[in-house]
Amino acid sequence: MRKFIWGLLVVIFVGGMVFLSVNSSKTLATSTAGKITEKDFYNQIKKSSAGKQEFAKMVINKVLEDKYGDNVSKADVDSAFEAQKSQYGSSFKEVLASNNMTEKQLKDSLRNNLLTKAAIKANYNVTEKQIKKAYDDYKPAVTISMLKAKNEENAKNAANDIKDGKSWSEVYKKYSTDSTYKSTTGKISAFDSTSTSVDSSIQNAAFKLNKVGDYAVTSDSSGNYYLLKLEKKTDKPSLNSLRSKLTEQIITEFMNSSDNTSKVQAIIGKILRKADVSVKDSDLKSSLNTYLTAGISSNNK
Repeated sequence: MRKFIWGLLVVIFVGGMVFLSVNSSKTLATSTAGKITEKDFYNQIKKSSAGKQEFAKMVINKVLEDKYGDNVSKADVDSAFEAQKSQYGSSFKEVLASNNMTEKQLKDSLRNNLLTKAAIKANYNVTEKQIKKAYDDYKPAVTISMLKAKNEENAKNAANDIKDGKSWSEVYKKYSTDSTYKSTTGKISAFDSTSTSVDSSIQNAAFKLNKVGDYAVTSDSSGNYYLLKLEKKTDKPSLNSLRSKLTEQIITEFMNSSDNTSKVQAIIGKILRKADVSVKDSDLKSSLNTYLTAGISSNNK
C-alpha cells in the first residue's frame, strides 16, 4: 500500500504542476544563487522518469474515467475503502499519516484502480475452465473471533488459557493489543476465500479450523501474531451462485499478477488507441509508448 500511496502523491503533485505551469513566472524559491520558478520546477519534473511515469497514469486514468466511469459507483469505492481500512485495523490512520495522505486521496486512488479493473473486465475473456478451477479452490464463508497479541509467546499463552478453561472474553481482554474489534470482543464479519479485507495467512488458518470453538495461533503476512477462534462455518454454495464473485476474483488476480503485466498493458493500450491519445509535449512524447505499442506485432506497426 505504501508504494501505491506514493504513486498517487506524485500524480497529485505532477497534476498540480501542470496547472501551475500556466502561471509559470511565479517564484517558488530564492537564494544568492538566483530563483526557481514554477516553470523551472515543472520542466524538471516532466523530464524525470517519475514525472513521465505519472503523466502516463494521469492520461490513462482520464481515458478510463471517460469510458468506464459509469461502471464504478461511489458504493464500489466506499466498499474498497472499507476493505483497506479493515485490513490495517487500528493502524489505518497511522498508515495514512505516515504517507501524508488523506482519506479522500486514498478513495481517488482506489477509484482509479477500480476503473482499471472495469477496463480489464470489459476486454478480458474469463473461461469456463478458469471458473471451475476457482470454484474447486473456493473456501466458503466462516466467522471467527480474532485476538491480536503482542508477540508469538503471548499468542500461545492466550491459547493455553483457553485450553485451561478461561473464557474468550477474559483472554481477549488480557492479551489483545488491537482495539479495532474491541466492541465485538474480536469477532469479525464473515469472509470467504475471495475476501480482500482479511489477510491471506489469517484466511488459510481460519479455513483449517474444523468445528465451532476450535482455535489456533497464527501470524499474518506482516509478522503479527493472532489467536483465532471459529464461531461459524457455512456450506459451499453452488457454482452458479458464485459465478459473478469468482469472475471478479479471477480478474483481480489477473490484473495484479506480474506475469500478466504485458497483457494488461496491451488492454490499456488498445483503449488508448481507440481514444486517439496523442501526446503533444516533446519531453513527454515517449511516456505512453509502453502502452500504445503493447500488443501490436512488428508487422502491424
